[in-house]
Amino acid sequence: MPADMTTVEAQLEDVPRDIKPYVDNLGNAYDFAFGMNWNGVIRDERVVQYK
Repeated sequence: MPADMTTVEAQLEDVPRDIKPYVDNLGNAYDFAFGMNWNGVIRDERVVQYK
């Protein structure tokens, strides 16, 4: 998630990860793949309704 519109306008489409990410007040930088979990398929109460 880009930090601001200036970052979006300065981004080069053919250069990976060339943006300054948004940083919240807790210090989390929402950069590429932030929050993704690669441990496999989620199998708990959050997905019961989708089975």
